[in-house]
Amino acid sequence: MSTTTLAPPRTPLIGRLAVVSLTLGIFAIVTSEILPIGLLTVIGADFGVSDGVTGLTMTLPGIVAAVAAPTVTLTTARLDRRVMLCVLMAVLAVADVLAAVATSYWVMLISRALVGLTIGGFWSIGAGLAGRLVPPHAVGTTTHVIFSRSGIPRPHRPHHV
Repeated sequence: MSTTTLAPPRTPLIGRLAVVSLTLGIFAIVTSEILPIGLLTVIGADFGVSDGVTGLTMTLPGIVAAVAAPTVTLTTARLDRRVMLCVLMAVLAVADVLAAVATSYWVMLISRALVGLTIGGFWSIGAGLAGRLVPPHAVGTTTHVIFSRSGIPRPHRPHHV
C-alpha cells in the first residue's frame, strides 16, 4: 500500500511569484530565440558563411525544440518541475554566453541547439503549470499573462552594415 503526501497549499504571494518567474523565463527564452533575426547578415559575415547557412541559426533551435519537448517531458517526469525549469534557464544562460564568445560558426550552432533544448523543455513543462499555481478561477487569465509576455521588440540591423 502506498501513501501520497500532499504539498502544503501555496499562498497567493508564492503563486504570483511563480507566475512572474515563468513569465520572465519565457521572455528570456523568446528573446534568445528571436534576437538573431535582425543580425543574420552580420553573423554570416563575421563567420564567413553564406546567408543560407547563417539561416541555420534560426532553423536549428526549432528542430531541436520539436525533439526536446516530448523527450524532456518524458525523461524528467519524476523530477521536480521547479528544479528542471531552473536547470533549463541555466542551459539558456550557457547558450547565450557561448553565442557571445563564439569564435567559429560551429560554436554558434551548438549555442543555438542549446537554445532549442531550452525552448522545447521549458515550454513543455511550463505550459501546464498555471493550474498548479493559482486558484481554478484564475487559471485562464494566468495562462494568458504567462504566454502574452513572449512578444519582444524586433532587433534592427545595425546602421554601420
